[in-house]
Amino acid sequence: MSKFYLNVCLPPTALGELRAALDAVMAPFDINLPDDEWNPNGEWDWWYIDAGDEDGFAVRPEFDGDPRLIHEPTCPAGRPRARRPLRCDGGPRGLLDFEATKARAVDEARARWQAEQQDFARLVADHPAAEPLSAFLERHRANAERYPREQAVADHHAQPLVCALNHRSAWERYPNLGLWVLGPDSDPISHFTRDLQPDLERAASWALASTALLTLDGQWIEEDRPGPFTNVLPGEEPSAAYARQTTAYLDGLREDCIVVRLLCHC
Repeated sequence: MSKFYLNVCLPPTALGELRAALDAVMAPFDINLPDDEWNPNGEWDWWYIDAGDEDGFAVRPEFDGDPRLIHEPTCPAGRPRARRPLRCDGGPRGLLDFEATKARAVDEARARWQAEQQDFARLVADHPAAEPLSAFLERHRANAERYPREQAVADHHAQPLVCALNHRSAWERYPNLGLWVLGPDSDPISHFTRDLQPDLERAASWALASTALLTLDGQWIEEDRPGPFTNVLPGEEPSAAYARQTTAYLDGLREDCIVVRLLCHC
């Protein structure tokens, strides 16, 4: 069982009776059918209007406070939720500032990367230099019999810089690096020396996309069930295709269509 976010798209008429409209479009995906039977199309056992306190939709400044914006006043446990300026759980597409939502996500990704880079520079200063996993695998490919892959991985992980990332003290001293659980494909050196741009592009593509999308015509779309409008480009990961094209779907909605984000549990 886990929680996830769902973007629901509704016609303009839904705004007057939002709860009833949501009940109607969500009903086919209720895990429990009448008489407690199991629904093969079930996706949730409870849901709540909630776009997240940090990840809510940005509002166009000229519409801040507009009564058509959707703000759920309480948390699922009943605690009050503060109403944040220029943030909401949904509303008519034309009142939501999708570009500002994307820009905020990009800024946050850049800030995370910068904090990570600062900690990694401190880590590098405290330990001998290390090579990425690719350098060891290149030696393995040059002489696979004398230098098996398992040994290449072990030698990569044995470097003091990599060992440090696999110890809890790294979390305490370099909190922006996290604690690495090293596996046969783990390469923290390449991770921390990566280019920033793909991170920014990923943040922009996922700023609007959530775990799932419920379209205007009632289709439940997920990464592993992409729906008819999803087209994976050559070399593109399915998750990237899902984020890109669900974002395009939301961008292309009429301005009076309703977009609302739900916190769901399954």
